[in-house]
Amino acid sequence: MHDSDPMRTAAEDAYRLLQPDAARLYRLMGLRPWPAFDAEAAAQVSGIDVDAAGELLGVLADALLLEHTDNGRYRYRPSVRAHAEEAAYRQEGIGGCSAATTRAVDHYLRLSVTAARAALPESWRVPDAPADSPADAHAGRGDAVARLAVELPNLVEAVSTAEEFGKPDTVLTLCRALWPLQLKAGHHEALLPALRIGTAVADDQVPGSRASGALHAQLAHKLGELQLWEEAGAQAAAAARDEREAGHTRGLASAIEFLGLLRLRQWRFQDAYDCFEEAAAVLGGIGPDDEGAADVPRARALLERHRGRALRGLGRFDEAQAHVERALAAFRAEGEAYNTARALTDLSEVLLAREEPGAALPLIDEAIRILSEENADQHVEHLRRLRERCSDLREE
Repeated sequence: MHDSDPMRTAAEDAYRLLQPDAARLYRLMGLRPWPAFDAEAAAQVSGIDVDAAGELLGVLADALLLEHTDNGRYRYRPSVRAHAEEAAYRQEGIGGCSAATTRAVDHYLRLSVTAARAALPESWRVPDAPADSPADAHAGRGDAVARLAVELPNLVEAVSTAEEFGKPDTVLTLCRALWPLQLKAGHHEALLPALRIGTAVADDQVPGSRASGALHAQLAHKLGELQLWEEAGAQAAAAARDEREAGHTRGLASAIEFLGLLRLRQWRFQDAYDCFEEAAAVLGGIGPDDEGAADVPRARALLERHRGRALRGLGRFDEAQAHVERALAAFRAEGEAYNTARALTDLSEVLLAREEPGAALPLIDEAIRILSEENADQHVEHLRRLRERCSDLREE
């Protein structure tokens, strides 16, 4: 025992006073540096019910072995967690510690995939939820996005843990389950370490596969949002390479689309438009009976959106508006709220470019309402800035 560390000494003194069930929970949850965990996670790791886990977490907090977080979760001080981990290996052995850590990772895997499917069920990029997942696990898409957001620090740690424990399939699935969160809510810097691990594992374990292509595309998107242009372009190219090698036409079209989106963010509007045209041509190679055929109409509607954005950048406002309006009609017809709101955003930007703030304003307000319900925070912030521009233009 490290007597020179007063925090560890105090932890040992408090630990010796715990009842066996509380002591075991204390040990097992300290095996990894989970940033802020709840009773559900503690129950899964220790193999007890949630109510009992909640009571034991309260006991540990009262003993000053855990801290309460602002959102009602729990965390260890670093030196206290080190004591808990040491006690776990001493008491549980390597096998028991490995089994508990596996239960923790499996919990976060199941949680993330279930929430991701609820947040973005129409996307082929999102892994399938477990067959026995409850249909009412989340009140709506916004609730699912919020759950992913609050668990994000734990999910990043789960990715790192799965990689360390030699579970590549778990790493890849966890990373793919983060797609709805990065698409709708951002969290760009927080997500980046997990996606870097994911692409490295994919390149090492399953190069030239669909999973590798998907993760390179996710990382390209993330790097583009962070304006790391050169690396983002390399990742988009890697995504296209892997999807082409895997013979995944739908994924190849999407990877080329991602490259176009990167060019949009660089204001390279003609290059972006050319990418979207190329992606559309690739989609044209998917026949009605081919794999991915059911996804083609949605993919084409997305490309209509993006063509409109590129044409707006080129100053071709009539064509831009026509493309975006076609996309908007398609998404409204399918009842896809998120992309309906994104198309409304695109259309409002065309109207603002034409100095028609009165026409843009109701579109912006509708998009804000929809995206607020989905907890798509980064897009709502952008819309609020557009709304301010409307006000400024109307005052001129």
